[in-house]
Amino acid sequence: MKKLTGFIFASGSAYSFSFALDLVIGGLLKVYSSNVFVAVITWSVIATVCAVIALKIAPNFRWLSLPFFGFALVALFGGVVGHRYSLLVGFFMLVQGIFVYRATSRANR
Repeated sequence: MKKLTGFIFASGSAYSFSFALDLVIGGLLKVYSSNVFVAVITWSVIATVCAVIALKIAPNFRWLSLPFFGFALVALFGGVVGHRYSLLVGFFMLVQGIFVYRATSRANR
């Protein structure tokens, strides 16, 4: 049950992180208006809180990185067929997924 709960929180973190990244990158590239940066703080806090909870609940569960890789693939696909800045969102989501994978791998040692 702990692994499932951790996975759900990791999914919430990945979603929030991807949304915050989309807003930041879109705002910097003038796709969105300049007041979008206020929402980035909220989404970043939600992503951080969910990630910390997920890593506390299931610190050695490598599958916690799966939502980050999943959202990265969706963003990369969106960058190919839609807005090109989504390629950057996908890249940073891949980096975050690798970070989470390595964080849960260290707990196994």
